[in-house]
Amino acid sequence: MRRQLKLLSGTIFWTFLIGFLPITHAAEAPGALTFIVKDQITDRPLSNVTITIKERETASTQSLETNEQGRIVVEMLDPGLYSVNITKSGFVSLYEPSVRVVTRKNIKLEFELREQTFEVVEVLGFREQPTSVSSTYLDREALRGAVGGGADPLLSLDGLPGLASDSEFAAFSVRGRGPRDNLIFVDDFPFDKAVHFDATLGEQEDVGGGGRFSIFAPNVISGAEFSPGGWEAAYGGRAASLLKLDVADGNPSPSASLRLDLAGYEVGYDGPIGITEDSTMLVSARRLDFGALFETIEELDIGDPVLRDIIVKSVIPVNFSHTIEILLMDTQEDYTRDVTHVFESPNFEDVALQDSEQDSDLYGFTLRSLIGDKAVWINKIYYRKSDKISSEGEAFPDQVPPGSPASSFPVREDIITISEAESEIGWRSDFEQVNQWGVFNTGVRVTEIELDYRTVLDGDWIRFVYDDDDFRPDPNQRYIVLTPANINSSLNRKETSYAGYVDQVFEIADWELRTGLRVERDGFANENLMSPRFSANWRPSKTVRYFATLGIFHQSPRFLELAANESNDLKNEKITHGSVGFKYYSNNNWSVLTEAYYQNLDDLVVDLDRASGTFANIGDGVSYGFDIDASSTIQEGLYATATYSYNDAVVDRKDGRGDVVADFSRKHVATLGLTWEISDRWKVAGRYKYLSGRPDDNFVIYADVLGPGEPLRYSQEITERNVGRKSGSSLLNVRVDYRRAFGPIDVTAFLDVINVTAASSSDEAEFDYRRGIVVKDDSEAEPLIGLRLDYAW
Repeated sequence: MRRQLKLLSGTIFWTFLIGFLPITHAAEAPGALTFIVKDQITDRPLSNVTITIKERETASTQSLETNEQGRIVVEMLDPGLYSVNITKSGFVSLYEPSVRVVTRKNIKLEFELREQTFEVVEVLGFREQPTSVSSTYLDREALRGAVGGGADPLLSLDGLPGLASDSEFAAFSVRGRGPRDNLIFVDDFPFDKAVHFDATLGEQEDVGGGGRFSIFAPNVISGAEFSPGGWEAAYGGRAASLLKLDVADGNPSPSASLRLDLAGYEVGYDGPIGITEDSTMLVSARRLDFGALFETIEELDIGDPVLRDIIVKSVIPVNFSHTIEILLMDTQEDYTRDVTHVFESPNFEDVALQDSEQDSDLYGFTLRSLIGDKAVWINKIYYRKSDKISSEGEAFPDQVPPGSPASSFPVREDIITISEAESEIGWRSDFEQVNQWGVFNTGVRVTEIELDYRTVLDGDWIRFVYDDDDFRPDPNQRYIVLTPANINSSLNRKETSYAGYVDQVFEIADWELRTGLRVERDGFANENLMSPRFSANWRPSKTVRYFATLGIFHQSPRFLELAANESNDLKNEKITHGSVGFKYYSNNNWSVLTEAYYQNLDDLVVDLDRASGTFANIGDGVSYGFDIDASSTIQEGLYATATYSYNDAVVDRKDGRGDVVADFSRKHVATLGLTWEISDRWKVAGRYKYLSGRPDDNFVIYADVLGPGEPLRYSQEITERNVGRKSGSSLLNVRVDYRRAFGPIDVTAFLDVINVTAASSSDEAEFDYRRGIVVKDDSEAEPLIGLRLDYAW
């Protein structure tokens, strides 16, 4: 799966558009915007908020005020781009430079204003977020239109401070930690299955890569808040980053959509459902068949990955004080790689036979209640389950004469099978109250998780890539043998975990001080944990904000590592995090954020022996660096961003080699982006990115390791892990968007080309044990082409 797609001609995209142009177009029907403005802390509606909208094409403006419900509907707006300015005496103003009006559609826009305790500058496109002093927020338009994002909201995170991504897939690493160390919430429900094809078996790059495509269609997520560290006590369980994804509500007017791309389709509905006044629903269902796409472009050796996602969200206001939200998510994936795909592999570089399927569901219920005048109580009940089965086998094309058909290849199917079944039921309760010092937060979490993990090895299996300290009965044996006695394992446990937190924000003149404490009981690790958190915000003037964070974060062991061997008695990793930074607002047009951090890493889980699947909490290390994020509005419709991240992360696995570079550490990550909204219909964007290489390994290759009379096989013995670094890589991504109404249908099309120059990366390499060479994957440009049709009534 790792090989990229061949570059497809963009003429498919442009020919489709040009085919529409000769049609005579009537004037586009007007659209509408519904504004809802609330107090960011108390969640109460704000009346008499002045909303000024300006049409970009004509520069005409109009101003209106919200009613007692904090709402105002602006109708009869010409389709196109508008800027929105939101002001209220005593509150921090907001300015959105680019809001789109769509023909015949009433689009809901929600804003939260924070009470102004000191003078601040109004910054273009910036929303102050209360949950973390160094967090970044991306709204719906930024997620679905980001260069390199294609049709995947998680790809749109590329370019955020501290985040490193190869661009072609949705997985990402943060500040030297791995993709599976990120804490992901969907509508504040924990959900770590947000990425498809997170391989359990297969090539090392697949197993460690963290997945390929997110479960979300591009229009489903209304906002994403990303924090690379130092978040508040309400969240725990992972320590690299916190990503909070909000599923979009339905709009006040009904609309249906159809999205097409090269791999499949998505259908959707959003609008009212009539249960109560203002109750809405969003439905998204999609199916992508990459196997059919690979056949079309003649990439015949990758396999047949197919995914299907269904997401339904309903928001039902019961009365002024109570609102119910229902979230249903059903995701499925299947991946098959059989002997016909092996036959197409160049030089039979990849002879693995793979079969995997996964079904993951999340059902969530939320009751949001306004208590008194200044308190909010949110209760969430959810059920999550996931069933995954992965198997791997091997074909032997070298044991038949050259040119033989695939059907004649000897095969050994399902050599190893791993099943991962888990279910979770949970309750999350959060209470927030404005008090005389500032804001008080407290909450509890109760979860019951049941696991049924099994690993079955069907006979001995020789593996030709190994560490020099992996167990071998004879030190001169140049390979390792996995045996059922050492590999077969099972884990069938049900545990209940608890967590509670308290958090107080003290507002003192120009200062905001947050102190918090998280206390939890981890049932699987059999541990009681305490995590104090502290952060400070100081704004001495309207142009600068200084901040600092300090806290302890714990990361629970992965279930696969617990299940790999019955002797694996693992506990939580401990990360002590500290950071300082500032954000400088030069004027209304640009800002710069800089943050330096230092982390102590203790009780790290270390792989002891891949021949027996043993792990232990014996590692430690440090990670430090800094992030710089600059954004600017050069002129109306022209935006620029630049980021630079430095990271130096080392770990000591207690194997006698001392400190070595962490697996996912990249010393330098730099991006430079430019977006130009040429008109209401055309937008072009580009982003250049440089990534320094990940750590490399020293190894020795041995020939004819099976001996006389056996097939010729080579082995790779890794003598030193994470020594030095692989070469860096540069990527250029370019995107073009076109939007136009054709009668009652609004048409959106995009061409997003990742890695335009086909620059190669040394990170992607696998050992070919039939030829004794390390094969590097060729890098190619990857075009993402999509078409979306919206019909509103």
